Amino acid sequence: MRSSSRRGRKTLPLLVFGLVVVGGGLAAGWYFRRPPAAPTPAPPTPAPTAATTPPPTPPARPTTPGPAAPTTRPAITPEQPSSATQPQSTTAPATAPATRPSEPPNETPASAPVTTASRLDDPTAARASDPTRTGLAEIERARKLYDAGQIIEARHALNALLGKELTDSQQAEVRSLLTRIADDTIFGRTRTPDDPLIEEYTVAAGDVLIRIAAPRKVNADAIMAINGIADATKLRVGQKLKIPKGPFHARIYKSKFRLDVYLGDLYVRSYRVGLGTDNGTPEGTWRVKERLTRPTYYPPASAPDKRIIPPGDPANPLGEYWIGLEGLSGAAVGQEGYGIHGTIEPESIGRSASLGCVRMHNEDVGFLYKLLTPGESTVIILP
Repeated sequence: MRSSSRRGRKTLPLLVFGLVVVGGGLAAGWYFRRPPAAPTPAPPTPAPTAATTPPPTPPARPTTPGPAAPTTRPAITPEQPSSATQPQSTTAPATAPATRPSEPPNETPASAPVTTASRLDDPTAARASDPTRTGLAEIERARKLYDAGQIIEARHALNALLGKELTDSQQAEVRSLLTRIADDTIFGRTRTPDDPLIEEYTVAAGDVLIRIAAPRKVNADAIMAINGIADATKLRVGQKLKIPKGPFHARIYKSKFRLDVYLGDLYVRSYRVGLGTDNGTPEGTWRVKERLTRPTYYPPASAPDKRIIPPGDPANPLGEYWIGLEGLSGAAVGQEGYGIHGTIEPESIGRSASLGCVRMHNEDVGFLYKLLTPGESTVIILP
């Protein structure tokens, strides 16, 4: 019994010590499990720091207004109430010069027509300006016919007036009204009913534009311009073409530096021209012999500069188009080497400055080139 009690006394401390060790281990394990739980409050701390980062970005925008405005302007078109309107006011002066090329036609004299090229692009261009009314009764009656939709009758009445004794102002008014009517009836896309100068042609299988144009004594270029055809090889079977019954002709009045264009006997428009010095442009009747684009300049014997100048050279005085002439009658008979062409000296238009040829503004001769047909069109040069 004594030995067993002794054993009990010896084991009791051991038990106590074991409990202490185990309890301490549990306590230690609980203590070391708490730090991993500590990171759970950490996520709130990044959240506030992330929320505080956006405020610095708005202040960054005003610091670089120049680069930011152009790059962000397309993306913020819906937000343009006030800030977007101010940049537009700053760009207004830059866009203003773009309108200047369309202004020169308004600065030309009343006898000069609206530019044909702009007319074909914008069918309303010819109506932008109206000549000063002279009050001549015959002109006013023609105006009333035109306003009533009797366009062919108005055209006939005005064209007949050109052969009468009129003042320069009355002549200018008649020409301007006839130009407007020609833009509607000849050069516009629509066809005026019962117009004896226009034919409607329906494209058939195998048709080629140059073969359609030849028997009607017009150029394929003119048909393309009038009908808005960009590629002559892409005609469609059944396509309706508006074709003027040619040929076109020209008359040049040297004293007025003016070239008038006619379709048959109908006046259609006028252009300013430059002529030869010392009466160097021979009067008489000429026939169109050839047409060239991007011509090479071969100087005549009277030219002080004997250089042959290739196309595209800034010194080439012919511009982009050459309409070669051959003399038939008057002082022009037997004459060759004369022509109608563009110029690199637009200030010479309206003056005697060439070696004898007829100079035109480049955009004007570009359309005349489409109208005058070699072997068919004539050019009469008058005093």
